[in-house]
Amino acid sequence: MIDYQSLTNIPEINFKSKTKPAMAELANYIDHMKQDLFDDKWSQATKKHIKTSLVLYIRSMQKQLAPMGYHYRADNIEGKQHLEHVIPQNRIINAYLHGLITASQALQMPLCMISDSDKHILEGDWQQSGNWQYPFRRYISAGYTRGILSVTGKQIDLENHTLDDHFRMLGVVDL
Repeated sequence: MIDYQSLTNIPEINFKSKTKPAMAELANYIDHMKQDLFDDKWSQATKKHIKTSLVLYIRSMQKQLAPMGYHYRADNIEGKQHLEHVIPQNRIINAYLHGLITASQALQMPLCMISDSDKHILEGDWQQSGNWQYPFRRYISAGYTRGILSVTGKQIDLENHTLDDHFRMLGVVDL
């Protein structure tokens, strides 16, 4: 029998660090979650929860790993803001689960801060028109008219900015 009174003064377990975790460690952790997702020892119900946890974890880490919590920002935005996955997150997750991109790539996909009032422009059919090589082209197709700047302050050419350009900006040389 558990003595519930003894549970009142349990010391908290903390892991203190002032640095971000290494990309390789995070990718390895995500790959372990993916392995569990496809392991027959788990029921379909548990796999559903594993996938939900995996998606939420990737989303959380994408924000933490981005230089400013994002990689790109719409020019002259004020008021409430919305963090936009330039390549829709469901497509990123599906590509990762099918083995078409690595965990490291999934963790470093482009994020763009836009005005909350503009997010409706990129919803709906336009969300499905993403282009992996030129991810910002769906912004043009959707009629998005604001300029986009990288975290380094460089104006982004929405027509010609490639995913390789994005990874080069991050200093990623070998994914």
